[in-house]
Amino acid sequence: MQAQWPALVNGKKTTVPFSRTLTLPGPRVAELRARGTITASLEADLRKFLADLPREAQDARFENQWDGWAVVQRNGLTVDEAKTRANVLAALKDPRAVKANVALAGQTAPKRTLDYFLSRGITVHLGTGETNYYGSSPERMTNIHVGAVRFRDRLIERRVVSFNQIVGPVTARGGFVPGLVIAGERTASGLGGGICQVSTTVFRTLYNAGLPVLERQNHSYQVHYYEPQGLDATIYQPFLDLKFANDTGGALWFQSEWNDEEARLSVHVFGKARDFTVEVGTPRVLKSTPAPADRIIRDASLPAGQRKQVDWAAPGAVMEVTRKFVRGGQTVRQDTLKSTYRPWPNIFLVGTRR
Repeated sequence: MQAQWPALVNGKKTTVPFSRTLTLPGPRVAELRARGTITASLEADLRKFLADLPREAQDARFENQWDGWAVVQRNGLTVDEAKTRANVLAALKDPRAVKANVALAGQTAPKRTLDYFLSRGITVHLGTGETNYYGSSPERMTNIHVGAVRFRDRLIERRVVSFNQIVGPVTARGGFVPGLVIAGERTASGLGGGICQVSTTVFRTLYNAGLPVLERQNHSYQVHYYEPQGLDATIYQPFLDLKFANDTGGALWFQSEWNDEEARLSVHVFGKARDFTVEVGTPRVLKSTPAPADRIIRDASLPAGQRKQVDWAAPGAVMEVTRKFVRGGQTVRQDTLKSTYRPWPNIFLVGTRR
């Protein structure tokens, strides 16, 4: 089966190929040709193959193709099954034939087509942010999913991009569950623990896209999930938000994806083409402070004598990241992002409950 999907590449309409293949081994083909008919087993394989073809249209969205990003409109396929069977039978009866084509009767467009993006000037990939959440608890992963889905196929037409506004209230009603959060001098359970994995990823997305930072606060200490350090962003509703200015002159389109096996979260942003590229440098440590001595906290929720580590040591640091805006091979401007982290100790809870 071969088809062409409508596509949008750098603002121009084109197509990208789509194909599916059902391959039959040589000995089976010889047996089928000897019989000269579509057998029950071949009919079953053919039915399954045709049933697996994309009959329902999928809304157009950006896909990372072999040569870059493109908007792809995956239309629903209408198959002429009778003609397809005739093609298969004809190929069986022709000893020189090596393939039979699925007969397409037409394609059905989805609700969101290429014109949705073209009419808004959303034609190119602007930036991607990625983070790793290996070792996260099931509760933390739930909150990551709930937060990240707010950036999956999301149109933003405002001139200021506010993380809190996009995500909405971090509440149980919104799907968030209790997880570990930084609370004062220790890590403790709090609703939505893990949402900062999403805010950090979104920060990297928009920072890599070259948007101006309006509001951003790094975490109080270096959190191991957010390597490389110096490119994180914490939020705490309603007091702390993450905000960027949308200076692209058009709308922004977000897409998010995650892979729990690889513990990887990615957020992509697309919009109007720019006449410059963005280069984000490697974070530089300007100053480092050793982690303090271990801290012991007595906890009545644990049995007497039980010891549980809830925080891991991290050195204090002052870090800088330089972002360059390049046009025609020349740096036309640059800015610097600064982060200051407190030294943080290993923290152990020791049970006192008897």
